[in-house]
Amino acid sequence: MPEVEGPGGQQAQRAGAVAPPGSARKIRPRQEERLKAFEVANEMVLLPPDQDRVYALNESGKEIFRLCDGSRALEDIVDELRPRFEATEAVLTADVASALFDLQELGLVHIRPRSDANSAVVPSAQVKTRPNVRFVFGIEDVPYFHWQLAILFESMVGQLPDGWDVTVVVCNDAAPISRDLAQIIETYGIRLLSGTSLGDHHNIDFASGGERYVPMNRVEALAAIRHLVEPDDVVCLMDTDIFLYGDLQEHIFPTGNAMARNWIISEERYFSFATNQERGVSLPKLLEALGCDQEFKPGGVTVFLTGQTLQKEGLIQDIFRFLQVLYLLARIIDAPEHGVWVSEMACFALAMYPNGIDYELLDIEQFAVQEQHAEDLPPGSFFHYYTDVNDGSAGPFAHSEWHKQLFRSSNMLRENFDSFIAQAHGPVEKRFFELADKARTRLYGERVES
Repeated sequence: MPEVEGPGGQQAQRAGAVAPPGSARKIRPRQEERLKAFEVANEMVLLPPDQDRVYALNESGKEIFRLCDGSRALEDIVDELRPRFEATEAVLTADVASALFDLQELGLVHIRPRSDANSAVVPSAQVKTRPNVRFVFGIEDVPYFHWQLAILFESMVGQLPDGWDVTVVVCNDAAPISRDLAQIIETYGIRLLSGTSLGDHHNIDFASGGERYVPMNRVEALAAIRHLVEPDDVVCLMDTDIFLYGDLQEHIFPTGNAMARNWIISEERYFSFATNQERGVSLPKLLEALGCDQEFKPGGVTVFLTGQTLQKEGLIQDIFRFLQVLYLLARIIDAPEHGVWVSEMACFALAMYPNGIDYELLDIEQFAVQEQHAEDLPPGSFFHYYTDVNDGSAGPFAHSEWHKQLFRSSNMLRENFDSFIAQAHGPVEKRFFELADKARTRLYGERVES
């Protein structure tokens, strides 16, 4: 167990912030009853009854484990630990949540939502008319994501219905987070969890070696949140290089498993878009080889999965396996780099079939990847601005010299981008820079002078 000093998360609501998690008080961890526990020096040794392993908890892990008695909520555990550790509220909350997740994965504690089934009366104001949506993002702690997250969160300020929330999973093996990321999390009231840095630990390309494939962080984000959501929640996995355009349209969100239709995935041969239609992989035939004969639904990038689906044993492992298979197939057919990079797009849909899970294929414009030169968009669109000059395009905005690769290694919000604001053309581009300017002011208070 890591010491409580790593990346942090935030549960309390802040003025003008994205709504915080609504189920924090329903998570009441309890110890596995059959464990044998012994204290050795400053550690606690745990002996599971049905395993040949021994687990040793360090001092912070021991303190957290002791408080898992089934009566304390996550917030209660944080409250009791606060006087013992020198950490901000955000850091302490996320580290406790991360530690509980690790303990659950090892079978040492059980995390289950508190049941309200025995309540005689449920106030009408608490009756949900639809599931809560939990937005989740898997990232590295690098400047490239700092400004992207800030612009996205700025677009969502005051937009989320009660009970909806946002979680960021930073894939850094519980290392301390940077000042910029901590400030974003604190300012916008986002929950932060720590995940494994799969790109550092898994050499996915065992044929040629040396490849670090960070889109695996999207799979890790689902793995990190799967036990922290309720069965009827809908987890929405999205890219980070997007922003909400106009007011959020609650009614367009699915209430079950769904994926936005994607033209790259729907090509007859996956990867062929990057290989001039010469080479590719038939995804239906790949599934057929595994004994799955249902019609394949070509969805991905924006993914909606219920908490019940995420908790299905083996689903996350299958998503990861399909990512590996697609990545290696892309290498085998010698797809160019920008083709290999989309390997994970289809892995979420593919994993649903061997697990017997159905999903809706969405043809909703607000979740689609729009044409980059679009002058205007329907309200509630999550606009993708990922295309840039490196993709052979004029950039995310046809009339602008701005593209995101200009700020690949620096936090755009800490630099002067006023010249791009002055040249903004059209409502979409103007809205992007308006959000960037607001995020800069909210986070740092002043504009950066030339």
